[in-house]
Amino acid sequence: MSFSLATVRVGGNPTPVLAIGERRWRIADIAPKALEPEPYRGLMNVFDHWDTTEPILVEAYEALVEGTDTTEPLAPLESAEDVLTPLQYPRKVLLTGANYHAHMREDGGHTDWSKDTKNPVFFFKPPTTTLVGSGKTVRYPVQSEKFDYELELGVVIGKRGRRLTVENAMDYVAGYTVVLDLSARDWQRDPKSIMKWDLFGGKGFDDSCPVGPGIVPARYVDENNLQLTFKLNGENRQGANTKDMIWSIAEQLALLTQHVTVEPGDILSTGTPAGVGLGAGTWMSVGDTLEGSITGLGTLAVEIVEDHNDDTV
Repeated sequence: MSFSLATVRVGGNPTPVLAIGERRWRIADIAPKALEPEPYRGLMNVFDHWDTTEPILVEAYEALVEGTDTTEPLAPLESAEDVLTPLQYPRKVLLTGANYHAHMREDGGHTDWSKDTKNPVFFFKPPTTTLVGSGKTVRYPVQSEKFDYELELGVVIGKRGRRLTVENAMDYVAGYTVVLDLSARDWQRDPKSIMKWDLFGGKGFDDSCPVGPGIVPARYVDENNLQLTFKLNGENRQGANTKDMIWSIAEQLALLTQHVTVEPGDILSTGTPAGVGLGAGTWMSVGDTLEGSITGLGTLAVEIVEDHNDDTV
């Protein structure tokens, strides 16, 4: 068994919770010290002090499982809309591209290359405008006619680090979550771009990064053997294992932090396996439902809706 950390709406307010299966407890009720010294920051405070807060949360979890803490869980949520992104305001969302062999070969058509002479692709998404919680809706990007999906394992950072090594990088990982990296392929590979390649337009648009439903602490996760399954309108589209990554999580962090300092609560999305729409030339539409599942981390589900350009998120 394990627990996850999530943020849900209770009484209209974002509330950090500890979840065991479908049951949720307010962290403020079962482990208030984990929210100190800034409870209003929710899970960002928890990850800012992960070395201190993780043992407190593990103790609270074990007390709930053993029955020594009899605190009642929250009532079931009234709506899936009440599941928010686990981290409301992470400092950075970092992503890795081109990181599964079959994806490179089957979807991208890249066969003549060697890991020893290449680096992975890294890029950002702005967190305040791209993050979407499970059960929410994603606005179709009206500027695109080639809207695509990518299921990915998300890594949540637990302490500040710069110029990490493969040997120490995993010491900076606090937990894992599910990420959907949504792409506008016609903008990503825009012939009008001076470089014919545009990660800003192709990746950074509004609602392009659903995350959740929760974050499972790293101690409970075998990150090298997780099954990823993606369904579009109930039809299986992606299926792979994290052992098929080209660059391991430690290698990604070592390469990434040569340029960028990682901070607590940062999310690193680690690349997608084969089966995306790009390979088949099939694209998503308004009304489509997306479901991404990863072993032990739960299922992240969203629906695509029309963008009415009303300036609301």
